[in-house]
Amino acid sequence: MNIPVSVQDLPFRSTSLGRSVRARLQFRKSGSRTYLADQHTPHPFHITRPFAISGDPEGMATLYLQSSAGGLYHDDDHHLCVEVDDGACAHVTSQASTIIHNSHQSSSRIDVELKVGENGWLEFCPEPAILFPGARLTSTLTAKVHPTSKLLFCDAQLCHDPEGDGATFNELDNKISLNNEEGETFYVDRAVVRGENWFGATDGRQCAGTFLVYDAGNAALISSALEGCIAGFDPGCVYAGQTHLADRSVVVVRLIATSGANLTNAMQALWSAIRVALTGKTPMPRRK
Repeated sequence: MNIPVSVQDLPFRSTSLGRSVRARLQFRKSGSRTYLADQHTPHPFHITRPFAISGDPEGMATLYLQSSAGGLYHDDDHHLCVEVDDGACAHVTSQASTIIHNSHQSSSRIDVELKVGENGWLEFCPEPAILFPGARLTSTLTAKVHPTSKLLFCDAQLCHDPEGDGATFNELDNKISLNNEEGETFYVDRAVVRGENWFGATDGRQCAGTFLVYDAGNAALISSALEGCIAGFDPGCVYAGQTHLADRSVVVVRLIATSGANLTNAMQALWSAIRVALTGKTPMPRRK
């Protein structure tokens, strides 16, 4: 006798359609200009043509990352390597946030590898990842830097419940590490949080983010500039704190925010403060 079974009671079965994708961007310097020397961007990665923005450091190339997919789904495994060769200067951002969909009994993975050569300058500033109910994300960012290079990047997540019924993501496993030229790790940041613990860890706030800067020659200057910037935040919207690891030339800002808009505005303010400290010029916002 056949007994009706609701769709909700059926076990989830992976369709094994997860995409394992490896993408690469390489920037080089020619004269005073930085150009995209090599790129491999298979589906769903897509990029704009690099362009220059008035007021940026001389020769800096700005490039937008885009996606032709609707986000990351279960079993998706995306790896992106961004290389900035000696003397090159690049700003890489994303057109929009990346949605992490319900992973069911599986997971999604984002693996970012950054390499900055001698006197290179890389700003890697993607929009936050949006964690939908049921999402399970493993996010790894690894950077290799030279003692004379400049590196700054944003890493942020947003907990989103579109139905408003209190559902949360499953788990976020997030790791950031910095390595020197010899491959030795000198900074590691690791956090694993379950969705049901998110709002307890963030004091009820929807968003969390990290803004990290490596610059051996200007870390103290940058730390001072960021301290002044943080002092201007409304703690009811954005709560932030800074750590300056002088022995490693690393400055880290941690933020929790009540909304994605507040988080984005805070990240842009921090980036702008660094640019002013290093160049004396307020950068033009990247339009999204």
